[in-house]
Amino acid sequence: MNIRPATSKDKPAIIELLRKSLGESTIPKSEALWNWKHEENPFGHSYVLLAEENEELIGLRAFMQWKWQWGEKIYRTIRAVDTATHPQHQGKGIFKKLTLDQLERCKQDGIGFVFNTPNSQSMPGYLKMGWKVQGRMPIKIQALNPVKTAFSVLLNKKTPTPIANSTVEWNSTLQSFASLQPLSIQGIHTPWSSSYVRWRYINNPLFAYSYLSDNKNYLLIYRIKEHSRFTELRVTDFFIFNTSLGVKKDIVKQLKSLSRNVSADLLTISARQWNAYKDQLPSFGLIPVRNAGPSVTLRDLSVTSEFETLMNMNNWSFSMGDLELF
Repeated sequence: MNIRPATSKDKPAIIELLRKSLGESTIPKSEALWNWKHEENPFGHSYVLLAEENEELIGLRAFMQWKWQWGEKIYRTIRAVDTATHPQHQGKGIFKKLTLDQLERCKQDGIGFVFNTPNSQSMPGYLKMGWKVQGRMPIKIQALNPVKTAFSVLLNKKTPTPIANSTVEWNSTLQSFASLQPLSIQGIHTPWSSSYVRWRYINNPLFAYSYLSDNKNYLLIYRIKEHSRFTELRVTDFFIFNTSLGVKKDIVKQLKSLSRNVSADLLTISARQWNAYKDQLPSFGLIPVRNAGPSVTLRDLSVTSEFETLMNMNNWSFSMGDLELF
């Protein structure tokens, strides 16, 4: 078995392997998605390692680059994402070999730690390779229209989702904040930049994101997620630049108007991010739900003396958008 880093020439074979191994599922396998995810990421190109046998691609392991900020410190990290093994070569330990090899390469390149949100099926394999469970991300929820939701569930009715903000609208609003910095956040969070917001939310080929903003004090990013019998208004990110009088009232007013317009049943938000801004945000009547978010895992690469501190979820202010699968 030959193991080597991927090159741009490998993309057609990579996409084909992903299709053979995983199928299309809800996330399409395409070069356009691969380019956005692994090459256009403002944090840098992904680390992609391939396994070959008899000149055939039989395995891949991709780690997406990410940055986290805590005070003035920036952590260079990786997020364990795409992996695939050819159906005819499963059971040979390819996933483990590629993962451990890639981790060592990333460590030598100065990466601090790796994080991801594995499901129950993949969790045991990660734990065997040294990952540690930090816990489940807590979220806060608010039932926006309990009566309407109850009827929707009983009648199995769904409401059409409105069209998201256009790219022109996005660009105009983002330009308003391009030279500004959000209020200081105490916990570990993804660093603000207009290039990050543009990549993560405007150019995202998988989901349509929209925003609420007054173009000077705050930017709240959300998406409408349709479930089988209810509609979720998911706040994926928000940034507050100024706490001038009237900001709280304006956020409440816009959120209430939005929830009516989209006929949303449930508002969800990261409890960790909400806590980071709780002094600047109005009380939405949100109820904390501790075990509803994704399970977060970390593995130390080169931050050994700080790792126990990083394992404490109370030190984090991640958003829903930080941990969404994409």
